[in-house]
Amino acid sequence: MPIVRVDVPEGRGRDRLLRLKRRIEQSIAGTWAKEHIYVAVREMLADPGDRSAIVTVDLRPGRGREEERAVTLYREVLGALQDELSTDPERFVLLVREFPEWAFVVSGGVRLPPLQQTTPELT
Repeated sequence: MPIVRVDVPEGRGRDRLLRLKRRIEQSIAGTWAKEHIYVAVREMLADPGDRSAIVTVDLRPGRGREEERAVTLYREVLGALQDELSTDPERFVLLVREFPEWAFVVSGGVRLPPLQQTTPELT
């Protein structure tokens, strides 16, 4: 159940932000989880011409190959940010945080599927 928050400078346009959201959902599905993906793209206060971006991913631990997954996600998300918003690679930060399973509460108290069922194989 990755929860992803994407903070980008304000004024980029709804269509671009929606395309960015979809691309990040695809990147998460290929690196961390195939389902139960929640992505929020938010505008942040920024100076004119600011090309920075902050992406925070909260998820359950235990998938294996975490460092490789993070590096792959970084590369894919940076590509999406550059294509859609001309993000400066020197001003992009990806933060992956792990929380214990009990810290995730979902609708109706239903447990999330086992990680083995939702974790994609890295290519």
